[in-house]
Amino acid sequence: MKQHIKVSQEQQFNEVVHIIQQHRSKASQALNQEVLLTAWHIGGYVSAKLKSEEWGSKVVSQLSEFIRSHHPEIKGYSRSSIYNMVMLYDEYSSSSFQSTVQKYLRSEFVQPVAGQLKAYPKEDIDSTIRSPSIIVQPLATQLPKILTYTTLTNLMEITCRCQSDEERLFYILYAHKEQLTKRELQRCISN
Repeated sequence: MKQHIKVSQEQQFNEVVHIIQQHRSKASQALNQEVLLTAWHIGGYVSAKLKSEEWGSKVVSQLSEFIRSHHPEIKGYSRSSIYNMVMLYDEYSSSSFQSTVQKYLRSEFVQPVAGQLKAYPKEDIDSTIRSPSIIVQPLATQLPKILTYTTLTNLMEITCRCQSDEERLFYILYAHKEQLTKRELQRCISN
C-alpha cells in the first residue's frame, strides 16, 4: 500500500514539474518574441532614417554610444547589432521574401493585404503629416509570423549565411522543427 501511495505522489509531483516546464517554455517563447519585435521595430526605424538619408552611418554609431552611456543597463545595441537589426528588417520585410513565404506556405504565415503597410515616399509623408484629417500609419511593416518560429540569434545566422529567400525560409522552418541551437544551425548551414 505504501508503495502505491509513493508512486501516486511521485506521479503528482511529476505533474507539477510538467506544469513548471510548460510555463517556463511559454515564458521563454514570449521573451523571444519581444526581443524579436524590439529588433524588428528598431531595424525598421533606423532603416527608414538611413533610406531617407536623414541619418548616416555616423548617427548609428552615435545612437549606439548614446544608449551605452545614457542607459548602461540596456545591453546589446552596439553599432553592429543595430545594423544587424536593419539587415533583418530589410531582408524579411522585402516583397521578395513575402512572395516566397506566400508561394511555399499556407495562408496562416502570410500577412493579409489589409494588414500590410505601404511605404510612402518622404514627400507624401510630409504632406500627410500636415493634413490633420489623414491618419498616418507607421513606416515599419508588421513582423512576419514565420520569423517567430525561431530565435533572433538563429534568424541573424540565417540572414547572414543564406543567399536566397527560399534557403532562408527553409532554415527558419528547419530550425523550428528541430529546435536547433545557434551552433547546430551553423553546422547545418555549413554542410
